[in-house]
Amino acid sequence: MNNMEEIWQEQLRRQKEPFDALWAGRTRVSRRSYLAPLRSHALRVLRVISSLSNGRASSPVWDGVYHNLHQAVSLQSVGLYTDVHGDSQWCRPGYEYDKAISEVKERFVAGQLVFQGAWNAFELAGGALFLTGKSPTTQAVRHKLADGAHQPIYGLREALFEAYQTSKKYIDIKHPAFREALVSGSDLSIAAELLRQFRNGVLHGKIESLEPLDWVPGSEDRSCQKQTELFQAQTRLILFLLQAIIARVEANHEVWFNEGDLVEELVFAL
Repeated sequence: MNNMEEIWQEQLRRQKEPFDALWAGRTRVSRRSYLAPLRSHALRVLRVISSLSNGRASSPVWDGVYHNLHQAVSLQSVGLYTDVHGDSQWCRPGYEYDKAISEVKERFVAGQLVFQGAWNAFELAGGALFLTGKSPTTQAVRHKLADGAHQPIYGLREALFEAYQTSKKYIDIKHPAFREALVSGSDLSIAAELLRQFRNGVLHGKIESLEPLDWVPGSEDRSCQKQTELFQAQTRLILFLLQAIIARVEANHEVWFNEGDLVEELVFAL
């Protein structure tokens, strides 16, 4: 392998790293038990949705849900370099700082893209809970999720706690909608409100990428990891909400990839 090819391969590896790190995330459920890696979880949910998007399901929204989640899972690489004016090439400390900033921003952009695709899928899926054919608000979906009992989904509460812990500085727990969700006692309702606030923060630019604390060679700064963990946790929570909606709306639908199995049987085993 010549030098140019080695450089190209290294660049490709670095551009894939933000998504590789994001998708590898695992949520701890107990001392020795973890949920499946985020990508495995997303692919399993996507497979169930693909069975609903063939036109035989009770709601017409699933094609759009599949498209958005499939697009998010398909993302593979991203490359940023923040020294857009080329000034840092004259100063090694400046170069190291810009390199560190760029790596954190790559993690932010990768997480933002995946989160937004998953969120779009959730917004569309929420329409399946209603018979009007109109696009409901996230608040209306939250109320619907809080109504009635639902079979516990393994790992949901732990995922909700992790999502809150990583994003709590962006979440207004005194907001009337959050208080209402807490009073409902529904983990799904709380999750929907937490994600609504987080998504609004990202959409309106209030949530920005982290600032590296250290950038010298050999630094053990965890800014990149923390940036990835923030979006991992929120995306995991969206997958659980998708599972809950599917179970509520399409429980008796037979999936195409496991002949005879019903959606409900699979959703609670993902």
